[in-house]
Amino acid sequence: MARLCPLICLLTALILVLGACTRPAPVVAASADDCELIAVSSNGWHANFYLPASAFPADGPVREAFPDARWFSIGWGDAGAYVDGANPLNSIAAIAWPTPSVVHLAALERDPREAYLSEYRNVALSGEALGIIVEGLEAELVLDEAGAPRFVAEGLDPRGSAFLAGRSTYHAFQTCNVWAAERLREAGLDVGWTGGHLLPASLLGRLERTAPSTCPPSGEEAR
Repeated sequence: MARLCPLICLLTALILVLGACTRPAPVVAASADDCELIAVSSNGWHANFYLPASAFPADGPVREAFPDARWFSIGWGDAGAYVDGANPLNSIAAIAWPTPSVVHLAALERDPREAYLSEYRNVALSGEALGIIVEGLEAELVLDEAGAPRFVAEGLDPRGSAFLAGRSTYHAFQTCNVWAAERLREAGLDVGWTGGHLLPASLLGRLERTAPSTCPPSGEEAR
């Protein structure tokens, strides 16, 4: 076993380096004629996406689950700690080995920037970039034979929310904030090394430095 430890450490380091060096395909930047404004929020421990319902396909699993929503707040995390609340047992389990995941989907009638008190950062995206985020979020959902998300538990917001089964596993190298950073990275945003965002503060700080928070004036692209 002792001989395996250096090999395991080497393989782990190699995976992290390869992940940091791999870049997604280029994505069109926001412009005055093609700009969508979303937000990434933080409650101190966990990052969420604030997205307009209109960004999701009307016949997709998210809109079909909550057809009357105008906005969504969406997060991802460990199925045990996220649903039941963190405790020493499920917190250690979530880090010690891969565990099942859930997506928390809150359906709102008004902008979550107004509905919640969480800190957030606005992010200006092109329609293509927003579509990539939406596609990634819907791809995470486990669907039943009818194409509906698999319900796990009632969500945290009594106005209308649910925990839905996720496809990915939660582990030490893929926490909720790392997962959120990966979705942003796929959409062409400069989030740096995704594995470094152990807390949402670092992710929001990176977005503040690198991502436009308003749509650009006519004739310009967001930088």
